[in-house]
Amino acid sequence: MVMQITIDSSVIVAALLDKEKKHNVCRNLLEKVKNGEYIAIEPYIVLVEIVAAIKRRTGSSHLAERVKEDICDINSMVFLELVSTRAHQAADIAEKIGVRGMDAIVIQVAKEFNAPLVSLDGEMLERSKSIVVAKDVDDL
Repeated sequence: MVMQITIDSSVIVAALLDKEKKHNVCRNLLEKVKNGEYIAIEPYIVLVEIVAAIKRRTGSSHLAERVKEDICDINSMVFLELVSTRAHQAADIAEKIGVRGMDAIVIQVAKEFNAPLVSLDGEMLERSKSIVVAKDVDDL
């Protein structure tokens, strides 16, 4: 059975921009998702964060649009809507462990699907350890 993971946007952005910290290891992980070695279960907010980060860091709307299309075309990357149940659970997570709102949504999805959370955000990983299996990208 293929392992399900939830990937924070920090990892995907680093995979796409070669000047980012841990670019090569993040790119390798994204390639494994694209090849179906992992299934990435993601809240749609991750897509928004990726596109926004690409636009901010490169200044290119064209590249941001292309990234959005390419990410959405990855069959082994499943995006989930923020329905009220998920929102309430994410709010509970934010209240419990004190993470940012967007991080709480990502953590909630990892928890819902019992998927390891993969991130470059050390604070997010540390705070989420009481709720999910939290892994730095180097740990996969």
